Amino acid sequence: MPGSSNPRKSRTLYPVGASRPNEEGSGGQAIPVLFIAGFGRSGSTLLDRLLGSTPGLHSGGEIGGVWTQGLVGDRLCSCGAPFSGCSFWQAVGSNSFSSLQAHEIDEIVRYTRKVFRAQEMWRLLNRRTRRRLASSAPAYFFDTTERLYQGLRDVSTRQVVIDSSKLVTYLVLLAQVSSIDVHIVHLVRDPRAVAHSWQRPLVTDPDGRTSMSRFGAVKSAVLWLIMNAVVEWVARQLSLPCVRVRYEDLVKDPARIVGQLRSGVLGDANSDPGDAGHLDDENINLGVTHIISGNAMRFRQGPVSIVEDADWKAGRRSRRAIVAAITFPLRWRYGYRGHP
Repeated sequence: MPGSSNPRKSRTLYPVGASRPNEEGSGGQAIPVLFIAGFGRSGSTLLDRLLGSTPGLHSGGEIGGVWTQGLVGDRLCSCGAPFSGCSFWQAVGSNSFSSLQAHEIDEIVRYTRKVFRAQEMWRLLNRRTRRRLASSAPAYFFDTTERLYQGLRDVSTRQVVIDSSKLVTYLVLLAQVSSIDVHIVHLVRDPRAVAHSWQRPLVTDPDGRTSMSRFGAVKSAVLWLIMNAVVEWVARQLSLPCVRVRYEDLVKDPARIVGQLRSGVLGDANSDPGDAGHLDDENINLGVTHIISGNAMRFRQGPVSIVEDADWKAGRRSRRAIVAAITFPLRWRYGYRGHP
């Protein structure tokens, strides 16, 4: 398990198309989705793009935000065109959401805005809440979601779709779609670094808009604890294949982490370890993607250096101590035991 601090609790990713324990095989009709789950400011956009820079994997960004950021907000795609003018998204939408009426889109947007709130994630620990989450979705939500991911796979001509939405609520909903084969990457980062990042000034997109928020240290620490605990709980309850990756391990050895994830989701027979070899270079050359929602890093193109963002270690010691105390149970288990 890449980056795990406790190998005895490791879980594996099953190759695309393989049957998972106690489940029926989805055969060749399955749409494999590698879902990056966890709390924001943990490097999900970076991991998404690194995976998408290798053969067979499509970098999708936060696909759960397509409704609000794309269909309603008409935000910029990472290619530089607005959502409504992006040829890639128009091709995807022609077979997924183009048939929806305006009131149907509005209903889905209202639903996602209600259930995607980070503060409500802890409720997913309850089985009844998870069932109510799915039963309260608009009738056409799941069919449209299936067509959306099928469109992403078909138009990109990639075998696997990467989704860095992170939200466990959305993960639970995806798991209800029988034709979507969900593999989870549980991405974690030192909560003290995460709290520091959430307090930084907001970074706007090239269109001058942003969908990011700012959290105080205490709120960030509590949400980090809740959301990471819920990822583990839901993965177990839904019997979904899951592997944990630490941000610090990713930036230290991106080729190894990406290679292991590729091997896990594609299967050793279909994955060439050399496909991630270019990540050993000092500068990674990132190409054009079509991401409509996510960190502003989705717009980066060309050479990019992969180095750990360690500015948080020079921040206020008292703030780090508060975050460390609140997050102690999972922080310690994930291997964040130092006192910088």
